[in-house]
Amino acid sequence: MTPEDAIPQLVFKFFQLLDKEPIQIRRGIWQVFLDEPLAKELDGWRAKERLFQFTFDRKLADTYGAEFISPGSYRLDTILQAIRKQAALSRAHLPHELFHEPSIRRSVEDRLLQSNSGVRYYVLNLDNSFAPYLWLVSQVSYITHQRRDELVGHCINLCTGRVMVPPISNHLFIGGAPNTSHIRRRRLSYKQAYKNLCQHIASELEEKDQTWAEEAWEALQKEEEKLARFYEGSDSEELESKKAMLRENHAPRVMVRPVRGALLYIPNFTYRLMEVGLTERILNITYDPLTHEITDSADVQAARKQPAKLDLRP
Repeated sequence: MTPEDAIPQLVFKFFQLLDKEPIQIRRGIWQVFLDEPLAKELDGWRAKERLFQFTFDRKLADTYGAEFISPGSYRLDTILQAIRKQAALSRAHLPHELFHEPSIRRSVEDRLLQSNSGVRYYVLNLDNSFAPYLWLVSQVSYITHQRRDELVGHCINLCTGRVMVPPISNHLFIGGAPNTSHIRRRRLSYKQAYKNLCQHIASELEEKDQTWAEEAWEALQKEEEKLARFYEGSDSEELESKKAMLRENHAPRVMVRPVRGALLYIPNFTYRLMEVGLTERILNITYDPLTHEITDSADVQAARKQPAKLDLRP
């Protein structure tokens, strides 16, 4: 395939995946409707919805004023950037072998003895399973007359609903899901997990220092005062229109956009222990290496995925 063929194929595939069909209005010239979100994605946050005409022929571009898409062109670059920024959901897992199990076993026993020193513990069995997590990386943009971007990452345990910042480098993960018979059954739907993550991010933003927004409002108020002086004695409707435009463009706001996600499968170590003291009882103790928490759960077995179906939805 030549570059001349590859670029039109890329452009048409891009619009096809967005459920938009370019119409050939003249031989070699196409037109497609860009709604406001797509227009902003391609041309920045000030862009509005519009009809977009393009061609792959320079002569046609010069003759009819259509936008010329070619190697190195502005439009091809914006399309490639939009493709790169699309959220990607994948699967990865941490192998149990990454952790030193004898050290985990000693740690679990020591922590149990701290809370109940008058007993002894004997390990009867070790069961290795995986807890599913939804990991989300979001771009947080603080927008005023300027724009500041930062990336934040969170993950949520789909069994417990706990939200946390992943403390382990993603370079340690192995692509793909582990054996499905060892994955614990998730309690949260992906929709509910995503909603909980959004609420958590929103609460974090509310707790952050809001000085930047206060300063932006003060700057905006000064600009409105300048407008009022400039239009003093003029039509008040024109002044209000200018103020509305000023607020639309420069009022402080925060935009959060997910840019990457993954289903992460984190190893859990579940020990079947016999506790020997005045009486004897059997405990199921699960250790989570992400949180370093141990839980005594009677329903550990029920929480695991009994040969469950593999959910292939992102």
